[in-house]
Amino acid sequence: MTLIATNLAKGFGFGHARQQVLSELSVQLEPGELTLIVGPSGGGKSTLLAILSGLSSPDSGRVQALGQDLALLTPVDRDAFRLRHVGFVFQGFNLFPALTAQEQVALPLTFTGMSTPEALARAEAALAEVDLAAKCQLRPAELSGGEKQRVALARALAKEPRLLFADEPTSALDGKNGQAVAELLHRIARRHGSTVVGVTHDPRLLRHADRVLHLEDGTILRDERPTQEYSHAQA
Repeated sequence: MTLIATNLAKGFGFGHARQQVLSELSVQLEPGELTLIVGPSGGGKSTLLAILSGLSSPDSGRVQALGQDLALLTPVDRDAFRLRHVGFVFQGFNLFPALTAQEQVALPLTFTGMSTPEALARAEAALAEVDLAAKCQLRPAELSGGEKQRVALARALAKEPRLLFADEPTSALDGKNGQAVAELLHRIARRHGSTVVGVTHDPRLLRHADRVLHLEDGTILRDERPTQEYSHAQA
């Protein structure tokens, strides 16, 4: 298993105002698959994603990622782990206005010690994989919303991450562009063998998932592997 969560619990607040967001949640996620986490607002989806990725710590329980117990890593080592192995895609594109698409993708690679020429070459290849080869030299103001999200996806992909997390990656996109991003996430999982985990409110994306976790009140109510019939019913 690439990613194993065991008995996760997480709450916020104190006393009578404390809200339990995750309750003894356990799940194992496979490489080469796109897993989507769905459920109502406040159900714990983004909290679970943050804990699985090492951006947040549970109150109790543990996460083992690529054989590492994240709780045993120092903050510095956890940051280094994410830099080496983890990619992120968020609903906000988080692009720098002055940088070209290629520069956006190359910049994080230089933080890993990669040379600038190698980072630029890797960025060009990643942009080609998300069908933006012709727009490497364009800046965010010259790109559509869907293209900006694909740049953000290429930025995550360029690190060749074994773990890729996407938090509402299609919420700012129309239906067509949202479908394209979902297809790319699934393709990345299959082609690169990455464990890809996404949070979404968009039922149209479920047809692209290998696995769907229905999260509510801090627990997984249903764990499904959509069939073709299920996918059509969600369309």
